[in-house]
Amino acid sequence: MESGMRTQRRKHTIAKTSRKKDGKRWQSCLAPSQFPAEDGQIPLPGLPALAPDWDDGLSSLRRRWQGGCVLYFARCLSMAQGLIEVERKFLPGPGTEERLQELGGTLEHRVTFRDTYYDTPELSLMQADHWLRRREDSGWELKCPGAAGVLGHHTEYKELTAEPTIVAQLCKVLGADGLGAGDVAAVLGPLGLQEVASFVTKRSAWKLVLLGTDEEEPQLRVDLDTADFGYAVGEVEALVHEEAEVPAALEKIHRLSSMLGVPAQETAPAKLIVYLQRFRPQDYQRLLEVNSSKQRPQATEDPDNCLG
Repeated sequence: MESGMRTQRRKHTIAKTSRKKDGKRWQSCLAPSQFPAEDGQIPLPGLPALAPDWDDGLSSLRRRWQGGCVLYFARCLSMAQGLIEVERKFLPGPGTEERLQELGGTLEHRVTFRDTYYDTPELSLMQADHWLRRREDSGWELKCPGAAGVLGHHTEYKELTAEPTIVAQLCKVLGADGLGAGDVAAVLGPLGLQEVASFVTKRSAWKLVLLGTDEEEPQLRVDLDTADFGYAVGEVEALVHEEAEVPAALEKIHRLSSMLGVPAQETAPAKLIVYLQRFRPQDYQRLLEVNSSKQRPQATEDPDNCLG
């Protein structure tokens, strides 16, 4: 593990039908005609359709579809254990919390926090697939791409939280030398980094065990977020220890999503992406164009990834 890095995560998404692994394929339950908009775009009330690559702007510029929803894996590598995190984002409704209670869910906590993102005026970090964030009372975090994973075309992402490590990576990406390994705040000016997005999120965190499953099995987690600019997004999450357990986790996530009234084909973009689209549309469009240019060779090479 890289020195100074507390947590390293590998995030990737699954295609409608991904490459074979051990003789099996990840199958989509939707035909292309059943996607919510043309070319798989993501519709939001009152907003233009979001391109599918941008549902998770922090950790997946190279997204894939699975059953009309977006599912992510994150291998959390720590000194203690490795876990795989399987997630689905969705658009919660006014009765979502009541429904969670009816299903036996337990409210763990409610918390409010502010996230502030930094980049150059040209968005050099985001264009290089790096995402610098400071969360109030939690410190700095830089998400950056790592090596390719084992389940096909996806990108591994590292989450850097030690400030000297973050500074070193920022200097490498931005081509700056001689700044040393200091605090992140101290190098913002010299590196030309400025605030590009800042918003407050109110989160309610729930956990529950689905009826009919072993109570000793890991619980599902549901986070319900509402940003101060009016956008709400939810996330269902399951943690497993091995990739062989992923299909069962997917099934549980789909079951719970269905119980919450989430349409099978529904997807939801991350808060940062909606923020950029609403308040910095030119920057949003610029990032879409950069990502599109990166995706064309891959899409030409592999038809299974045509939505990626």
